[in-house]
Amino acid sequence: MASPSDMRLLILGNPSDLADLVESLAAAGSWSVSAEAQEAMDYDIVLLDGEAVIDPEWLIRFDHERPEALILASRKVADEQAGWSQIRHLVDDLYDSRAELLERLPFIIKRILVRDDRRQQFEAVFEHAVDAIIIIDTKGSIMRMNRAAVRVFGYEMSEVAGQNVSMLMPQGYARNHDRYISNYLRTGHAKVMGIGREVTGKRKNGEAFPMELALSEFESEDCRYFAGFVRDITERRRLEHEILRTSEHERRRVGQDLHDGLGQMLTGISLIAGNLARRLTMEEHGLADDLSEVTEMVRDADRMSRNIARGLVPVELDGEGLAAAIEGLCVNARKFFSVDCTFVEEGQPRVKDSSAASNLYRIAQECISNAVKHGRATQIDVSIKNIDDSLVLEVKDNGVGFPETLSEDRGMGVDIMGYRARVINARLSINRREEGGTIITCVLSSPDL
Repeated sequence: MASPSDMRLLILGNPSDLADLVESLAAAGSWSVSAEAQEAMDYDIVLLDGEAVIDPEWLIRFDHERPEALILASRKVADEQAGWSQIRHLVDDLYDSRAELLERLPFIIKRILVRDDRRQQFEAVFEHAVDAIIIIDTKGSIMRMNRAAVRVFGYEMSEVAGQNVSMLMPQGYARNHDRYISNYLRTGHAKVMGIGREVTGKRKNGEAFPMELALSEFESEDCRYFAGFVRDITERRRLEHEILRTSEHERRRVGQDLHDGLGQMLTGISLIAGNLARRLTMEEHGLADDLSEVTEMVRDADRMSRNIARGLVPVELDGEGLAAAIEGLCVNARKFFSVDCTFVEEGQPRVKDSSAASNLYRIAQECISNAVKHGRATQIDVSIKNIDDSLVLEVKDNGVGFPETLSEDRGMGVDIMGYRARVINARLSINRREEGGTIITCVLSSPDL
């Protein structure tokens, strides 16, 4: 932290009228006093005195580079000089006379030392935080970024200073950002302020990546700012995707073992038992009926094992693939739930990644189940289609509609759908329909990649 003997004072005013003030200030302490601005801008105090000619751009730049410094002005400057309205929010204090200024100097120096101490504490936390931190003003302009943010986004601070923060977002998110800030400033209603949510960021090289974002608001020098705390969760998503892929692989292996192993054995047993039952019946053996019953039970077990296998491996990527599996869901919904459930396939949407296909199937399955159990729907319309380079799964129902606020004791279905969408880098949205009911949309970009 700086000491009083290290401090530098700059006085801006009419040179012919500053000699006495420079001499008085130099005599009042061991700090250095100058009446001419240097390019380095390493001043601790700037005085706007007498007939100072205000250069707003210089002062704004100085305040940005030396936020811990103090800017003081005489009331004559505040009352008489042009350009005051542009820099008044930068001025820390006013003094009525030079005598008052000299009297208050010890307190001003103490104020500088305290501010510098707090700044150093803030810088230590800000710059060495593990998470990326971005500070913006109410216009969305980037004011500060810490070292972690530089690593995450790939930009140097000099490249983003004063730029709109939307440059760190993909186009779809960027379009809504300024509107979100203006709506919050107008209404005070914030959907993500103070809480975390998962969004998508964009690096300097154009790469989109998943991140957790938490926002907070603060005031400094009568100005409002927002701080965004960002955590890159790319590696977490990769690991989750790998875990889910492994889980789906094991599910598929168990399903195939049931179908090809146990199922085949049960089929063989039922054939042998059936032949024996027929022979015993022809011989009018007393155990013929019992063996016929055993044969039927083995066949039931065979059918059950095959049904379980189909449940474990619902999506086969050859043939009709995902579309056929989802259409099967609609058939079962009509059969077991007595609802009108239709399926439409537009174009020939294909998903080469078996994990993505399985997750889309599970999302559709959960949507239909929720529409029947919780939405009390009688009509469900399911569709998959290609739009540009994306596959779109859409489920609409005519039920009671989705609540705007989820209760604390809600089931896990909605959370699991969101999780499944995130791990395959899809976007899931749940909205109420104007005509009643719910529409759930899952968009998977570049499904063939």
